Amino acid sequence: MTCGAYIAAMGIISALGTGTDSTFQALKRCESGLVSVDFFQLNRPEFPKVGMVRGTIKNTLPRTHELARIAAGQIMAQCSLVPDAVVLGVTTGGMLTCESLLKAKETDPALFQYHGLGTVAEDIAELVGCTGPAITVATACASGNTALTIALEMIRSGQAQTVLAGGADALCRMTCFGFQSLQVVDPAGARPFDQNRSGMSVAEGAGLLLLVSQRPENPVAQLSGGGLSCDAFHASSPHPEGNGAFDAMAKALDDAGITPEQVDYISLHGTGTEANDKAEAMAVNRLFNRNRPAASSIKGATGHPMAAAGAIEAVISALAVSKGIIPGNTGFSTPDPELNFIPVPGPIQKPVHRVLSNTFGFGGNNAAIVISETQNRTSGAWARDVKGGQEPKMGPMSVLGYACVTGAGTTAESLDAFYKGQSLAGMIPDKILTDLLSLKKVRRMKRFSRLMLALAVLAGKNISGISPASIIGGTGWGSLSETWDFLSRLFAGNEMSSSPIDFVGSVHNAALGHVAMELGAKGANITTTGGDASFEQALWTAGMLSQKDHAPMMVMGADEHHKDLSFRFDMSVVPGNTASDGGGALVLVPGAVPGKTTLTPRLFMKNDNNVPPQDALAGLIRELPEVNDRYGAVMAGIPRACAVRGKALADALPHAFSSSIPILDYRCLTGQFATAPAVAAVLAVDAIENNRLPDPHAPGQYIDLQDRGILLLGLGRYLTAVEVMPG
Repeated sequence: MTCGAYIAAMGIISALGTGTDSTFQALKRCESGLVSVDFFQLNRPEFPKVGMVRGTIKNTLPRTHELARIAAGQIMAQCSLVPDAVVLGVTTGGMLTCESLLKAKETDPALFQYHGLGTVAEDIAELVGCTGPAITVATACASGNTALTIALEMIRSGQAQTVLAGGADALCRMTCFGFQSLQVVDPAGARPFDQNRSGMSVAEGAGLLLLVSQRPENPVAQLSGGGLSCDAFHASSPHPEGNGAFDAMAKALDDAGITPEQVDYISLHGTGTEANDKAEAMAVNRLFNRNRPAASSIKGATGHPMAAAGAIEAVISALAVSKGIIPGNTGFSTPDPELNFIPVPGPIQKPVHRVLSNTFGFGGNNAAIVISETQNRTSGAWARDVKGGQEPKMGPMSVLGYACVTGAGTTAESLDAFYKGQSLAGMIPDKILTDLLSLKKVRRMKRFSRLMLALAVLAGKNISGISPASIIGGTGWGSLSETWDFLSRLFAGNEMSSSPIDFVGSVHNAALGHVAMELGAKGANITTTGGDASFEQALWTAGMLSQKDHAPMMVMGADEHHKDLSFRFDMSVVPGNTASDGGGALVLVPGAVPGKTTLTPRLFMKNDNNVPPQDALAGLIRELPEVNDRYGAVMAGIPRACAVRGKALADALPHAFSSSIPILDYRCLTGQFATAPAVAAVLAVDAIENNRLPDPHAPGQYIDLQDRGILLLGLGRYLTAVEVMPG
């Protein structure tokens, strides 16, 4: 059987209660937690009930952060292990707080410091003492299971021994009114798979699992496998025959090393909408044929808590295994003859050995995981063997194609300006983006989706005959235009009307959904987000998944500038300075291909301002002991918000390396936007292929790389290192 990870501890908070004990008791009673929202004003008295967490929640931080903290606190009370990494699925972040601030026309960036989705994972990492990677996944309602799958690969690859993973989301106006605008909210409450179902119930909550490679004293269960896929079909509707859902489930079972006959229970996505339930039923019937195990959706009880859905259901799946319970499908009463599918109506107490848990989301994202009972294994069965006491190193990825778009223009124009030592900063003219795309494709897209799609088209031109199976992209802030337009219309209409098109386009992963449809990419489709480290998160994720999938993938990073939101959200964007946006895309295959430039993520750790620069760089030096022989130059990115700390680190580099290795601050060329590192990666790849780099101290002159590599450093809130090496 394929190796997995032990679940050492769990934390959960949802409409059903706080903690595993109260949740288990509510499941046994088949309770519904749907109530009327009471912690913010909904100017619609008839608004349907929601899956709200009841009781007083602290408001020191935004509500999503506080929910995640409650779940993390439960784990900390059970276990003293400090995780090596944190991986969370999040879609709302500080949106509830942000809505109030924007409605009040506040402009102070300090008030918006917790808006970013990545701040939830960063806050939890700080809370539990994690100094390693903090990765945020924003793949809509599939985020929780996607985060757990990434965490599993971290452990399998040996990149981490302990990972805190899951998801968290809070109710806010955007999700409440957004789903209402799509007319997919059931006034009577969600009734998954019922003949009379008419929609979902919006909800909130958090679920966290502490995953470990070594068997703990009393493991709850095992995370045995994960499967990711993309429909590449529609922005908000599933494939009508459930093809993507089927692929994700089949991959999860294969990854866990089990057959459909070995599954005892399916925790269904089951939102209660007509199309989603039908597609999932078709996929389940196809995969399990006549031997379908017991199956149910808990969303009639919890509502649909977005990114937290998969994580909450993973906790409940682990309870199903450890306590022997199959939850009932709350809200179900009348079978739908079109589905040929009847879920378990009420809870059943019986042994459960293996659970398949599904989550699906906007953009055609599908993620399924397998939770199993624990088995005795030697520690070597769970993680890569680490020889000689050395930390495991992520393998290289070879570059087959690349493209960038900046204020200087498309790839050729940007590279021309780069080698001339000229600025690439500025906003990309709209005409550049529309000229690359047909009007039919972009008529409902706004700036960010157009930018990502243009990058994919440009990068795809260089890889004739090769189709990326997976798309992994980073963005600091996602679709700002749609977010602003949705909320502006909502506030202008006294919260009585909103735009369904803007709501669908506002989710961070909307752009990659369009990319998948353009390229026909039906593998993993993952959007990562975390401010200035967003692209590095994507590259790190690609590096881990590539060791498993062994297929071409497109790794991207981009952000749009928005005149009203960028300076509020991004502390590196200062009104009056050059407004910049852009991005880069690379087509990669795992391993070193002769003659092809390679990218290898080497370091991702918290950049603690309280640690002296020399000490902070010590980890980098340990990871890269042969700096002077390997690299001809360093390209360092210093976000303006971290200018003092970044400059101190950059000044300390020559001493740390015992060398006068040339250092280029690439943000001085690209301008300040979160995913400038994606552009820098493209520039570095091209520089390696030309064996030269512009001399930052002598315009018109070049640094001879002497067939050595370039080290890409991120000197922001996280210290990151990616090496770019000649083939």
